[in-house]
Amino acid sequence: MKITDNHILYTLDNDKSKGLKLLFERYYKPLCVFAIKYVYDLNLSEDIVQEVFIKVWEKQKFHTQMNLSAYLFASVKNACIDYLRKEHPLYVDSFDDKIVIENYYDEEEILERNRRLMDKVENLPQKTREVFKAVVFYNLKYKEVAEELNISVNTVKSNLARAYRLLREVLDILVSYLL
Repeated sequence: MKITDNHILYTLDNDKSKGLKLLFERYYKPLCVFAIKYVYDLNLSEDIVQEVFIKVWEKQKFHTQMNLSAYLFASVKNACIDYLRKEHPLYVDSFDDKIVIENYYDEEEILERNRRLMDKVENLPQKTREVFKAVVFYNLKYKEVAEELNISVNTVKSNLARAYRLLREVLDILVSYLL
């Protein structure tokens, strides 16, 4: 059964813990990948997304007619821009932070783009692919990945950076389409 945004919103209103779990399962990873486009750091992007989820947790009531995806992606984008304004003000001065959420996305097209991304992931060099999947898909810490693959933490970091570099074009296309 496919969980819809309206179902997630309804569940958030009636059972916040269960609703947040559904929200996390559906949006956590895409939002982290989206945040990387702005902050270029996986750990920081995870922190930003978690802060947005805390704000969702604190929100009293949701309207089932709201565009949940647009709300989440706009919230993450704004949180990234706020972080950049605070930490790197000169960079943000030249940054266009206009949010356009009216023309959101066609779900079938997003699924196709996700498929293309997964194809690119599968075509990464073996070690790079293993590191990327372990960190991004299985949420393992760098140290856990290093131990599991019998490599150093620095090798994990360099392979992850290589994966992002090789996937950046596909990620940018996917992320730009989300907004």
